[in-house]
Amino acid sequence: MNHLPRILVALVAVTSASCAVAACGGSSGPPQTTTSAASGTPAPSATAAAVDPCLVGTWTVVGQTQSSPANDENITYTGGAGEIFTIGATGDVTIDTQAAAPLVLVSAGETFKGTVSGTGRGTLTTLTSGPNRYFHFEPSADDTRKTLSVDATGAELGPARPDTAFSAIYTCAPGRFTFYKSAVNYMVDGPIVTLTSGKGHSSPKASAKPS
Repeated sequence: MNHLPRILVALVAVTSASCAVAACGGSSGPPQTTTSAASGTPAPSATAAAVDPCLVGTWTVVGQTQSSPANDENITYTGGAGEIFTIGATGDVTIDTQAAAPLVLVSAGETFKGTVSGTGRGTLTTLTSGPNRYFHFEPSADDTRKTLSVDATGAELGPARPDTAFSAIYTCAPGRFTFYKSAVNYMVDGPIVTLTSGKGHSSPKASAKPS
């Protein structure tokens, strides 16, 4: 099954990115003035400051129904609803995974599933560069959130993976927050993650990637 490693990496990257503001891969610090080889998107050059007030509050991830190319394959994503983010005015972040549904990926007729557990904790900083708004998430030492990937039989595809730092392009409006990881570094485009304000979730409407 020569595409399994690619699917596994995509599953970990997408599940982590879509189910929390704590994700697999990405940079280990605020974006610098570079151009991403994966996306061609210039990263911002400003220094991250206080968190955008629009992001402050409680948000819940909604279920996804999306697809993404991965070289010669197309991976579909469904599920992933229910994680609750609490973002404070100083950028402190807590991610409650208790109600999180698994994210299911299907490619070439094979099904893979990612589930999250534990509690995500860390710090969020935001900045604006040109027409784009970016955030950077840095997990703290007490972040216990992990992603476990399994195949269609329930067999684990390696050990559960912890959160790591990452950056993303985001949009924010009253009651709605989306983000898109601009460089996933795994030859697969990450999905748009949509969150709605408050505790609870609904199905998101189709939307374009933040530009």
